[in-house]
Amino acid sequence: MAETPDILKLRILLCFQNEISSLCTVTGLSKMLGEGKQKISRELIAMEKEGLLDRTDNRRPVLTEAGRKMASYYEERTNTILNHLLYEGLDIDNAEHDSYIWALFSSEAGYETIKNSEQRYHAKYSLRKRRSFNGEVLCSYLKDGEYRFPFLIYREHMVNGKNLSMANEGFEHPCSLVVKDGKGIIRLKPLEISHESLSTGMMMNGKVRNLQYRDREDFKPAQEDGEYLCIPVDAVSFLNIGSGIGQILHGSVWIKMRCSVGTKHMPESEAVFTLII
Repeated sequence: MAETPDILKLRILLCFQNEISSLCTVTGLSKMLGEGKQKISRELIAMEKEGLLDRTDNRRPVLTEAGRKMASYYEERTNTILNHLLYEGLDIDNAEHDSYIWALFSSEAGYETIKNSEQRYHAKYSLRKRRSFNGEVLCSYLKDGEYRFPFLIYREHMVNGKNLSMANEGFEHPCSLVVKDGKGIIRLKPLEISHESLSTGMMMNGKVRNLQYRDREDFKPAQEDGEYLCIPVDAVSFLNIGSGIGQILHGSVWIKMRCSVGTKHMPESEAVFTLII
């Protein structure tokens, strides 16, 4: 299909980035990209005016420093988005075409969201044959950055047919996993829990406190980092469940905490923090 000027320019940049120089001529680009020579020639002239292309040797144009920088920027974007779309089940032809559009027009925040998703998919795919592992292994497949994951906290024992802990209300959802140099920290942000006092009718407020996590046989206090309570992800044990797009990495660690709000209280007790990827 005929490309818009922006997409054609992007594809030409990627050709210069990845193909041998002898192919990156008007004739060679025309054949590779399926576009007319006049259209390719106009694009090359425009790229030269933008400072992206050096056409001193008209038979062997090359990218300038600015051109190489732009090509690298969009190559990373295009490849990341392409992998994301393929994982989501889009066919290769549409995924390739749409990856150019997304690479060009998605915001930095939007791209970071896609990039994080693609990193999760990559980690899950890489771990697909491992039945169980700890959080340190997971982080070895994640690039440095902050990832957001849903979680649930379960009671140690079921009460009235329910096993979800009231502590779920006491933390901001989702939690974040911060990875740096292959190490990861789960950051939980405590929230105030409000509950009406049965005796006075007044609203009472409280927070989860004294959070501890089990590391092997011992419980250790969660580290405080400003408004966050932090648990090292290597204390979390993961199970690999399902396959393909239905694959889930289910992580869990025993925790202890105390929370009281008016007459609604939870004395220090054990619970299970569960991370879902």
